[in-house]
Amino acid sequence: MDITYYLTYDLPISHKNIKIYPVTVKDYLLFNVYSQCLTIDKNSIPDPKIISMTYMEYIFRITEENPIDYPYLIWYDRLLHMCLKEEDTFEKIEESIKRYRYDKKGKPIFTIREETYTSDDFDEIKKIIAEQNLVELIDENISKEVRDSMEKAREFKRKLSGEKTASVEDYIIALSIATGSTLEYIYSLTIRKFIKSIRRMDNLIHYKIYLASSMSGMVEFKDKSFIKHWLTSLDDEDKYGDVTVSLQDMQDKVSFDSAKK
Repeated sequence: MDITYYLTYDLPISHKNIKIYPVTVKDYLLFNVYSQCLTIDKNSIPDPKIISMTYMEYIFRITEENPIDYPYLIWYDRLLHMCLKEEDTFEKIEESIKRYRYDKKGKPIFTIREETYTSDDFDEIKKIIAEQNLVELIDENISKEVRDSMEKAREFKRKLSGEKTASVEDYIIALSIATGSTLEYIYSLTIRKFIKSIRRMDNLIHYKIYLASSMSGMVEFKDKSFIKHWLTSLDDEDKYGDVTVSLQDMQDKVSFDSAKK
């Protein structure tokens, strides 16, 4: 199913008898908590039984075993409340967890309006919510060791530059100042449009700086393709591109210094 049209215009996406809505900035902080149930690195756990489980089986099992430290099923339930936007879809929140159970074959299921949802439905709903709200799901094509190394490198680079990660509040204020939009308007944006607006605004600012520097003659870029138009697609960016380049530069410098000795 091509959901580009629905993502472009922030329309709800249907699955079986439900409509899944994109979340707005007003609920961003809660969404960040609940959406953690979608980004568990299950297959990096060195246990054949866990690896053989479906994602839904895993969050059922781990929540049953330790609901205090790993309330993933509870968070998933809250996430559905948020994304379905229908108060009558579930019973009272404290009772809705009863909708999650096992079938006669011991497979996890849940029901919404008397319709049964399986692990396959869970995976599809997970993908839809991630697409609508730009949640980065685990890329299993990259090993956990490599991903962890890249995240450590990114954190190290941030410390070296003295940068501190801005809060959601800071991003909201920044977008308001840069665009002249009211805070109320930004609160009403979907998370997807909000994140894309921030990225595009940052891209535009850097484009203007690089272009002005290049045209002034004060700075010359060896790689002319470095300056990309601010409307260039940002969707295919390498998540760890900035880190891998920095690591390569660092490795090259170490090799060069070693050769001089």
